[in-house]
Amino acid sequence: MLFNSYIFVLLFLPICILGYFSLNHFGRKMPAQIFLLCMSLWFYAHFNLKYLLIILASITCNYMFYLLLNKGENQNRRKMLLFIALAMNIGVLFYFKYYNFFLENINIIWKQDLALKTILLPLGISFFTFQQISFVIDAYKGEIPKYGFVNYASFVTFFPQLIAGPIVTHDELIPQFMDESKKRFSWDNFAEGIYIFSFGLSKKVLLADTFGNAANWGFANIAGLDTTNAVLTMLSYTFQIYFDFSGYCDMAIGIGKMMNIDLPLNFNSPYKALTITEFWSRWHMTLTRFFTKYVYIPLGGSRGGGNTDLYECDDSISSERVMAWSQLDLYFMGSVSWNVLCNHKKV
Repeated sequence: MLFNSYIFVLLFLPICILGYFSLNHFGRKMPAQIFLLCMSLWFYAHFNLKYLLIILASITCNYMFYLLLNKGENQNRRKMLLFIALAMNIGVLFYFKYYNFFLENINIIWKQDLALKTILLPLGISFFTFQQISFVIDAYKGEIPKYGFVNYASFVTFFPQLIAGPIVTHDELIPQFMDESKKRFSWDNFAEGIYIFSFGLSKKVLLADTFGNAANWGFANIAGLDTTNAVLTMLSYTFQIYFDFSGYCDMAIGIGKMMNIDLPLNFNSPYKALTITEFWSRWHMTLTRFFTKYVYIPLGGSRGGGNTDLYECDDSISSERVMAWSQLDLYFMGSVSWNVLCNHKKV
């Protein structure tokens, strides 16, 4: 369900907030957390019930890797477990998001006739996959305390950030679930959350959707556009994606605030940026943070000299570096292939 849908605003959100804080008020801490987990799963399954099996399988597998990494003392065995965990997560992400994409490009570029599969693309698969990749890497590094399955599953599925981010780390979210002071309803936080949510909802409904209607009209009538209308269509689409993502980020933070959960800032007026670097430091900030910490630095990104290997492996080409390169190549090749495909279609 969408944040701006009637079922979410008038049914799901009130039930979730009322049920969660009521159970906590009567001292039912664990049932309250299980209730929140079930509500998040309902939120996700509302799009398509089949999505539920995918995310539950992903959560279960990654939690098992976490337990094995915590118990393991043999370093070579732990490296192998991490390699398998990363390969599984990246492989699943590749299959659902890019398998048909690459086959389409192969068919077009090399004149092949490879059959495409009917693949159900789970919503938010990139977000919950990246979160779990960061979790297993931190587990390998010994930076994660003992977490129960319910808290871990709640960390992955917490519905405000499940579909469009932000990408949170375990130390940002799970300790808040365990904080007793955050289990009590706060009128101040609720009022602040309502304000932020309403502001984001206005961006989405009044601005993004309005610009979206103009952009859709332009894309549907490309052949008949003159210069003025072409520019207006381009600007409409530009502002549509801007206010759409900005609105969803605000709504996510607002919902979290209503439930006494602080989510990290994920959008900071990127169109005010003066350089490309600054732009990406303002747009989807937690995604940039993820790639900086778990891809760029492990590949030797600048850390002011010294050992730049995040995972502190002695191998010249560690399994973690290989998997990081694979993830980076996935996005690079996807972008290049898409450009080739678009250019080919235009010829």
